[in-house]
Amino acid sequence: MRMKMFAAESLEAAKAMIFAEMGDDAIILSEREVPGGVEVRAATDKLGGGMVPSGSGIISRIGAPLTPRLTDNPLRNRVRDALLWHGAPQRFAERVADSGFASDTSVTDPTAAISAGLEKHIICRPIAPRLENDILLVGPPGHGRTAVAAKLTRRASVTKSEVLPVAADLDSTAGGAQLAAYLEREQDQIRSVSTPDALFETLKTIRDNKQRCVIDLPAIVPFDQEDMASLQDLIPVIKAEPVLVISAEGHPEDQADMAKAFARCGIKRAIVTKLDVTRRRGGIVSALSSAGIAFAHLAVTPFIGGGLVPATPNRLAQLLTEDAPAHVALRGAA
Repeated sequence: MRMKMFAAESLEAAKAMIFAEMGDDAIILSEREVPGGVEVRAATDKLGGGMVPSGSGIISRIGAPLTPRLTDNPLRNRVRDALLWHGAPQRFAERVADSGFASDTSVTDPTAAISAGLEKHIICRPIAPRLENDILLVGPPGHGRTAVAAKLTRRASVTKSEVLPVAADLDSTAGGAQLAAYLEREQDQIRSVSTPDALFETLKTIRDNKQRCVIDLPAIVPFDQEDMASLQDLIPVIKAEPVLVISAEGHPEDQADMAKAFARCGIKRAIVTKLDVTRRRGGIVSALSSAGIAFAHLAVTPFIGGGLVPATPNRLAQLLTEDAPAHVALRGAA
């Protein structure tokens, strides 16, 4: 027989965890109330891979006090379960949950616990409104690069600094017209180029005038070797910081593969989009963490004005607290 202790907010929640892991044949051995919830000990005759002994029998027999295990903390398990609900991989959810309580086991707020855990596993580096470098926006098709280019341009104008939008329409998809529409400008007010030579000439003029720009590059398919090779060749020639624009939508493993592919091309920062239409956001957080890419901004509304929020562990934690709406992290958008 194998035994295990389960911790949850309620007896019903604990039983659900027990039967999900041990099966319908599990037997409840004991239950007791603890701060923040209940602890329930259960047993089964099945030797499943997830079964672990509930404690050291030798230590118990000699009378030594048992050290409380982190996995017996109901709030810690709530943090883990919230991340799992959001689609985060099991190992990432466990690591964040453990890290959230590693330095302070007295934490009582789930958001604070998630935030503390994320601080150990992610990097946040927002882009300043007054750009230090030109920005080259890259990303897969349909992830919102052009909208982000417009948002960065609008954000700069609000803070009394100028950022010039450049549509690198190298694939002839009318990117300039779309960018102009987002910014409510005439198309001749947008710097739109259709060839690499025209792009380099435009960038030279902008830099000679000591101005900064945001370049909206055509979509890159991260699983296409030719696309990624072209991007890798282009980045050092353009001499602008490449920033990944990636949607919160999608399968966590696909997101992880995409993030790692762009990281291999030298991308260090990302702007996460479509958080307003995505309920489960754990996959993208884990993906960027595993790829070593820093969070720059979060796009939590479709509107061009006020559409970007500087990324922080606390803002991400608010988005990962179970079924949290995106607007909880909107404060501070620019």
